This record gives sequence, C-alpha cells and structure tokens, in this order.
Amino acid sequence: MDKKRESKCILIFTIIYLIFFTLIAFIRKNYEFLYYAVILSLLILTIVLYYKKLHLSPIILGGLSILGFMHLAGGVVYISGTKLYDLWIIQGILKYDTIVHTLGGFIATFVAYNIVNPHLDLKTKHHPILFSLLIILIALGIATINEILEFLAVIFLGAQEAVGDYFNNALDLVFNMLGSIIAVFFIYPYHYKRQNKKNTN
Repeated sequence: MDKKRESKCILIFTIIYLIFFTLIAFIRKNYEFLYYAVILSLLILTIVLYYKKLHLSPIILGGLSILGFMHLAGGVVYISGTKLYDLWIIQGILKYDTIVHTLGGFIATFVAYNIVNPHLDLKTKHHPILFSLLIILIALGIATINEILEFLAVIFLGAQEAVGDYFNNALDLVFNMLGSIIAVFFIYPYHYKRQNKKNTN
C-alpha cells in the first residue's frame, strides 16, 4: 500500500470514530466532550491540508489517529461505572490517563522532529544534547496546548471535575515529558544514522 492510500485509510478511520464518539456525546449531552470533538476536527483538517509540508509520514499520522481515538474514548467509555480516563490499569501505579499522556508526549516529539529537522543547521543536527533538548521542548510546548484547552473547558464549561486539580495537571505534564524523553532514544539513533548516510553520499 502506497503512502497516499495509507494516509487516506487513516483519515477515514479517524472520521468514523470521531462521528461515532460525537454522536454518543450529543445523546448524553456531554458538552465538554463536544468541545474536544470540535478541537480534534480542526486539528484533523489542519493535518489533512498540511501533512506533506509538515513532513508527517503515515506512521506518525497513524499514531496521531490512535492518540485521538484513545483521548475521545477516555472521555466517553465507561467500564463498570468508571470513566476510562479514571481507570487504573495497575492499581496505584498506572492509570489510563497516564498512558495517554505518555503516548501523547512520545508522538508529539516525532511530530516536532519532522517539522524542525529540515530547518536545522548542521551544528545543531550533530549535537545530540542540543538536538534532543530542542525537540523535547517543542514537544512539551505542543502538549501544553492540550492543558490550555482543558483550562478553557474549566472556565467556560465548568469541567473542573472531569479535568482534575492542579496535581493532576502537573502529573499530565510530567508524563508528557516522560513520553518525549523515551521518543528521543528512538529518534536520535535514526537521525544520526541518516545524517551519516547523507554525509557519506
């Protein structure tokens, strides 16, 4: 399957689950969720229009789609009366929300890498610490936008209970950073190998 076809399949999958979860939220009159659905729809539209200019591969697009699915499912799906976002995968250690934020930081770092890599000078590209720090900070900036959107939901939609307190917000940022740091251990070896190959040729 070529990249164009893969991207189209990912888009279709994303639109289907977005419509499905939006209908559920509409039936339940979950206006906070509808707010997130609108935001996600705008994000999808932006990616569809500019994914080539942002150098996003089908793998990254797939990761973003899965992340969107997990995010929306977390706010709508209930297991034994507990919202998925509040569900403990390992009691007292690992929560569904934690997994989503770690994955979010991980994928955001790949997005940051693909966006900035074509525009970096050789000195930055060959400096592992500077290079890693740069894409981690950009990824954390992307992840912080989500926290700002949640803050707006608290102000205008009264979503304090769903969003959580300051501790929860800080914990989200910590796990975003953890996911970003993990991503760098995958990105830099690939980046270094690709740079060496270019220099050899």
